[in-house]
Amino acid sequence: MLFAKELEKICLNFVYLLFLCLLLLSWYNNFRGVTDREISASKSSETSVFSEFAGGSILKKPELGAQSYGTKPKEVPSKIMCGGTDLLIMEYLKNSYAAYPFSYYKEVVLNEEDQNKILDIIKEITGLTKAQITSLPDGYFPAVNGNIIHMGNDPVQTEGGSLIFEAPASGDTEDTGDFTEHFVSQVSYDRFQDLMREVEEILGPGSRYSMEMLTEYFGQEEMTYDKAMEEYQKTICDDRVSGAFARLFCDYMTRSLGLYPVFVTAAFWLRDRRSRMEELIGSRQIGTAKFILTRCCALLTAVMVPVILLSFESLIPLLKYSADSGISVDPFAFIKYILWWLLPTAMIVISLGTLLTVLTSSPAAIAVQFLWWFADSSITSLSGDVRLYTLMIRHNMLRGSELIQENFAVICLNRGLLVLASALFLWLSIVIYKRKRGGGYTYEYTIQKRWSIFKSRLSAHIQK
Repeated sequence: MLFAKELEKICLNFVYLLFLCLLLLSWYNNFRGVTDREISASKSSETSVFSEFAGGSILKKPELGAQSYGTKPKEVPSKIMCGGTDLLIMEYLKNSYAAYPFSYYKEVVLNEEDQNKILDIIKEITGLTKAQITSLPDGYFPAVNGNIIHMGNDPVQTEGGSLIFEAPASGDTEDTGDFTEHFVSQVSYDRFQDLMREVEEILGPGSRYSMEMLTEYFGQEEMTYDKAMEEYQKTICDDRVSGAFARLFCDYMTRSLGLYPVFVTAAFWLRDRRSRMEELIGSRQIGTAKFILTRCCALLTAVMVPVILLSFESLIPLLKYSADSGISVDPFAFIKYILWWLLPTAMIVISLGTLLTVLTSSPAAIAVQFLWWFADSSITSLSGDVRLYTLMIRHNMLRGSELIQENFAVICLNRGLLVLASALFLWLSIVIYKRKRGGGYTYEYTIQKRWSIFKSRLSAHIQK
């Protein structure tokens, strides 16, 4: 009865409704429709919108003799330098640099001094003058360069095969002249990496010039038929199809669960104080441990049930795909991934929020959790980067099950530590709340007492 009443109060709370809106918005913008698009692409020659494979859907079986089997990530220095330079020049010319601090888009516009620093970096990499950089012919970079597609006319060539740089309309006095037929880096790969770190410093957090991001965008190599079949078998046999989508779903949901539940937790505990329920709760014959644990279980249920329900948007099409194709799909993949991937994150956020709110009777928990979420988002890579104290596991791809397998021991330790820390925080919450119910030592009482002593001593000193 107590659990049902607590859950009802949570669900009718305005902050909880706001939490649901934010959760739905995040899911809608990031994951909704991914499964349907992959299934649709597997039945036609279309290229999947999300798939990392340029060859098509991850659910489509490779055909022997096909023109392309897609690509896979690999650190190919020549491709990374070509693509990174291409992207940097495009953004420099527009003075509009895309950055994604904490996975949210931000446009960076540089002042003249920083723009000149970027220009100097481009000059060093390309060996070109400013005039040449501002009037590059269409064929200087490949038409398809990683995730960049150049649409334009064919380059103007001389009889010797060189490309002609037309003088810029601005009347720049620098000599344009002829140059090589296509981009050739004038620096070593090590020097290029140093220069990209300088670009990162200029643009700030979330820029696209980290070596991880450049490798993801441009460090791709063509797959052979055998490699494509191997990847396909991983999806069909190892992941049983649904495992791939469950990982991507959890990747997007973990960012929401790493922050948003603290607002619900803090608001619900502070609601008792605002409505003067603390005295009533303190006088009831309900054990402190029972009350704290029941309330936290209700909070956890209210947070996790919507996540489980949202997973059905992907699971139901996959079950239908299984029935139509005869390919076995794991119907429990989503719930299994949610339980070991997302549940510990929600537990630690709710338990820490409970402890800090009970201790301080203030929304301090929101600030603390935001700082933790902020720091974790900043240092954790999109895929395959799991540390012992990682709050949110990231795996922003449909494939790559081997990354989870390679890090599985660390992941288990990480999730186990979060569960143990959650239990510790709840125990401390029970101890503190029990003292408050009994009228014993409290944080607020101590602050008030020390402030009173300070004022009395200050008054005595002034009178003297």
